[in-house]
Amino acid sequence: MILTNGVLCFKNGLKKGIDIVIKGERLYLVKSGTKNENHEIFDLKGKYVFPGFIESHSHGAGLFSFYAGRYNPEKKIFETGSEIYQQGLEKLAKLKVSTGATRMYPSTAAIPLKKIKFALRELEKFIKNNKDNWKGKFYAGAMIEGTFISPTCPGAMNTKYTFEPDRAIFDEINETNLARLVNVPPDHGKKSVKLTEYLVSKGISVGAGHTSATFEQFKECFEAGLKYFVHFLNGPTGNIYKSFFGGGALEAALTLDIMLELIVDGYHVAPWYIRETFAKKQSSDIMAITDSVFISQAKGVKEFECDGIKGTVGKNNEYVYVTEKGPTTLYGSVVTMDRVFSNLLSYLTKPMSGIWHKKHPALDFEKALCITSTCCSTNIVEMIKKNNGDNLDTGELKNGKFADLVIGEINGKPGDYRLKIDTVFVKGEKIKF
Repeated sequence: MILTNGVLCFKNGLKKGIDIVIKGERLYLVKSGTKNENHEIFDLKGKYVFPGFIESHSHGAGLFSFYAGRYNPEKKIFETGSEIYQQGLEKLAKLKVSTGATRMYPSTAAIPLKKIKFALRELEKFIKNNKDNWKGKFYAGAMIEGTFISPTCPGAMNTKYTFEPDRAIFDEINETNLARLVNVPPDHGKKSVKLTEYLVSKGISVGAGHTSATFEQFKECFEAGLKYFVHFLNGPTGNIYKSFFGGGALEAALTLDIMLELIVDGYHVAPWYIRETFAKKQSSDIMAITDSVFISQAKGVKEFECDGIKGTVGKNNEYVYVTEKGPTTLYGSVVTMDRVFSNLLSYLTKPMSGIWHKKHPALDFEKALCITSTCCSTNIVEMIKKNNGDNLDTGELKNGKFADLVIGEINGKPGDYRLKIDTVFVKGEKIKF
C-alpha cells in the first residue's frame, strides 16, 4: 500500500511531498510520484501522519481492568476467569487502537501476587492465540506498577499488597517474562538498587513512582540503571525543600538525566505545572501517558470498590478519585491517548502563567505539534530502548521502522486543538474501528 498526499510529522518539522510505502509490517519513505507498481493507493487528502502512540501506562478501559477483571455495574463486582480476560484483552486492544495507540503495556497495581501472575498468564495466552493478527502484535508486554511502591505514598493503592524490592518476588510473578516495565521506588535503599540492577540486566525498563525517596537514594538507583519517573508529580511525588540529602524525589526528577511520565488529562497535573516541567526538562525527556483505568471509555459507573479501595467517578465522567480522600487523591484517569495528544498540543500553543516562571510563551503550531507527537510516541520508545532495554523499532516515520501510524486531522485554534483520528495502522495492518 502507498499512502500519498499526507503531511508527515517528524521530530524536526512537518513535510509534504513524501509518500509512505508499506511493505509487510514495515514502512519506507519515497518521493511523491515515484513509480511503485502493484500497490494500492491510499489518498490521505492532506491529513497528518504521526508515529503510532505508545500506551506505556494504562490499567484498562471499557469496564475491563487488566489487574481486576471485568466490572459488572449491576452486581458492582469485578468478574474474572480466563474467558473473561481473553474477551477483555481483545476489547481493550480495540478501544485503545481507536484512540491512536499502536502498542500497549497493560499495567498492574498493588494487588495479591496471584492476581498479577494470572493476568500475565492470560496476556501471554492472548498474544500466542493472536500472533498472526494485529491484536497479538499490539501488546508489547506489561507494566508492574504497585508491587514495590513505598507504603508512605500509596495514592489509590492498597498497602496490604506492597512489598520491599525483592528479586524472588519479581521472579515469582514474572514467569511469563512479559513484565518489561517495572516501578521500583528508591525508598528502600540498597534493596531498591539491587533489584534495579537485576532488572536492567534482563533488559527490563525500571521507573520510580509513588516515592518519597531522597535525591541521594534516587542517584544510587539512577547509577544502577533507573531511567524514568512514573507519573511525575503524582503518586504522590515527595520533595525536600530543606538542604538535606540533596533534596527529594522532585529534585531528583528535575536534575538527573531521567525521563518523566506526565498524565495529561488536565486533572492529575495542572496545565501550568506541565509547562513548568517542559521549561526545566528537554521535551525529549517527557512521555505523555493516560494512566487510565477501567472507567475510561465506559459509562454507567458512579462508585466502585477494587481490592479494598473505594472509588468515585467525578463530574462529567472526567476523573476518578479515592472516595474517602476526595479529588486530591485521584484513582487513575479516564483520559485517552487522542485526548492526551489534544491537551498537550493545546497547552503548548497558548501563553500561560507559571509558578516558578512568570510566564510561559506560546509555541508556534508546527513546533508544538512535533513535540506533542514525540511525547506520545518517540520518547517512550527511546526510553524503553535505553540501558539495553527492548527495541520496539517504531515511534518514527523512518525507513524500515514498523508501520505503526496514526492518520488524522487537527481542528481548533491555538490553545484549544483537537485531534480527530481517521485511520490507524498497526505493523502495516489497517485497522477498522
